[in-house]
Amino acid sequence: MRGYVLCSWYNHWTSIIIEDIFRDHDQVLPAVGLIKKIDFFINSIPFDLKVTYFPEGYIKQCRRSENKRPELTRLKQWARQHQVTFSPNLPDSQLLSDLWKKARDHPSEDAQTLLSELSNFRQKLIQQAKKNPDNLIKWLYENQGIRRFDASNRLFLVLIDPSDFFQSWKLKRAKPLLDARITAYLDKISSSPGQTLNFTWEGKNYTVISDAIIITKPPG
Repeated sequence: MRGYVLCSWYNHWTSIIIEDIFRDHDQVLPAVGLIKKIDFFINSIPFDLKVTYFPEGYIKQCRRSENKRPELTRLKQWARQHQVTFSPNLPDSQLLSDLWKKARDHPSEDAQTLLSELSNFRQKLIQQAKKNPDNLIKWLYENQGIRRFDASNRLFLVLIDPSDFFQSWKLKRAKPLLDARITAYLDKISSSPGQTLNFTWEGKNYTVISDAIIITKPPG
């Protein structure tokens, strides 16, 4: 219960801080009152702001498309070879983080080689998404949960800590970094923000206006 309350408190207040950064910009008109699925307007285009992280499911799908085995499979294989214990009962997301940390702390050369390979693939995807976020945005729309599905215009704020991908949530509190990157994005935005994208969900086609701001923590 204590962990749930702390997590909810953190997410609530960091979300308010991030939304305030957008609303303080001249290009942004805040939504009056609580308008469902609209946080603000950018040049008269309504957007629902979604703060997220580089999705593990997207990484897994991209690896599969390039005939690469899943990260979790590679890390499990490494752990068994080096007799590194892990709990098979953990959810995949927690197990991936646990094995990644154990490999990072392990003295073997092949552990570092494996992590370098996995990290480099992630970095490649990140750079591709920064140049053209369309595939990432479509994946985010098409992989919504049933209860949370929505086809509103969305502006995705994707936070990434390349030094520790599993701690990217901490960037929600990095106000100076977020302020600088969000402001730079809004300063350069055109009169027609975002791009029109088509996606399919449950066999039905949808058209939205969307964009993604991908913020990576600088090294050091």
